Amino acid sequence: MQYVEAGALTLQLARFWLKLYRDLLAVDENALQRMRALLLEEPARGRGEADYLVDVELVMGEIERVRARHNHWLAVVDRMS
Repeated sequence: MQYVEAGALTLQLARFWLKLYRDLLAVDENALQRMRALLLEEPARGRGEADYLVDVELVMGEIERVRARHNHWLAVVDRMS
């Protein structure tokens, strides 16, 4: 998975992407925690439990994608440092 052209990557740019994906991961994980809390607290808010579970699955998939990108940039930063 290549995000920038070869030769254009600097340590500063790699750290930028690492921070961006770290922040996105934190937001997604926070959203997942809130969704799970809603599911436990208010299972009958006009939506079925199955609908919440589908949403949770979608967010978990997004977390996996963002975590993979974060890990990529973590490895890049480690190699460049």
